[in-house]
Amino acid sequence: MGQLKPISKADKRMSDFSITIDKSDRICLNANLRKELGLIDKVSMYLFYDEDGRRIGISKQCEDESILPFTFDSRGYTSARGFLSWCEYDTTDGAIRLIFDGMESDTYVFRETGRLHNAFKQAKNGDLERC
Repeated sequence: MGQLKPISKADKRMSDFSITIDKSDRICLNANLRKELGLIDKVSMYLFYDEDGRRIGISKQCEDESILPFTFDSRGYTSARGFLSWCEYDTTDGAIRLIFDGMESDTYVFRETGRLHNAFKQAKNGDLERC
């Protein structure tokens, strides 16, 4: 039957949490997410990246002590040029909005809106392979 998952009416995914990657290579948290995180002043948070799903995670904690956090100001902005370059996000066509995808332990996870596009290449024998 596929991979349908039930979603509660009170699920946090319905809370309109989102982040935006703007043309200045900053990550911006929307007002609802700032309120959820209790963001009033500057706060240090960790960014995570899921290469397979092209998802970004944000958390106040990280188990790896060698990772340096990003500093978000009271408006919910942080400069993330290196992070976004490494993740290959391109904002030349405009800002990119990512919506809340759920929680993974204490990490808020966000994904791009719309469908995921798969790229394939065809081998000489005719088999298709994901790129």
